[in-house]
Amino acid sequence: MFKKLFILTTFLVAGIAGYGQIVHPELIGQKIAVAIKQEQQLKSKIYKGGGDILTPKDMAFPIRYIREEKNIPNLIVQYTFSKNDSVIHNIEYQWDARNFNESDHNVKPISFDKVLIERYNGLLAFFTKKYGPGTAKGDLTNLAKIDSLGGLTRTDKWNTNGQVDVLMYTAISNYHQAQPHASIIPTHRIRVYLAQPKK
Repeated sequence: MFKKLFILTTFLVAGIAGYGQIVHPELIGQKIAVAIKQEQQLKSKIYKGGGDILTPKDMAFPIRYIREEKNIPNLIVQYTFSKNDSVIHNIEYQWDARNFNESDHNVKPISFDKVLIERYNGLLAFFTKKYGPGTAKGDLTNLAKIDSLGGLTRTDKWNTNGQVDVLMYTAISNYHQAQPHASIIPTHRIRVYLAQPKK
């Protein structure tokens, strides 16, 4: 019994630690060259798709990479860094089905959304282990809501005592309703925002 518990605990810890290869809060405040080298080691590719990008004042044009995933949307990572010293100020990670299929009827099977929820929960465990419990809003347990208006949503924030601001959210829905000016369309998305703390 003890041996089984030890093995289970080992796999759980290893799984949480593995998320340190996906999101990198330690890159905030580093030079963009460090991030570029890391993305090259991960065999990421430069991503040039998507819409317009708003560049904050005094920031260089962001660099974006795409990393291949299995069973969920490929990960797009965006680095925003300063023009003057190339220091990274913001990192955005997004897994979004709409990045690769802009259909307004992009309905996904429950198996797809379960893997997306599993990814979110893994990220949640990683940040909680690193920074302690955050502030949560929403819930991902009632899968029946995926087919209803509003779907499943959850947002988590962490106060890291000046290390890095962390905001994470997910929206999962197969609900579709055509409207004249703003239709409600299916959404399958996770986004993580890392930023230098505001002074």
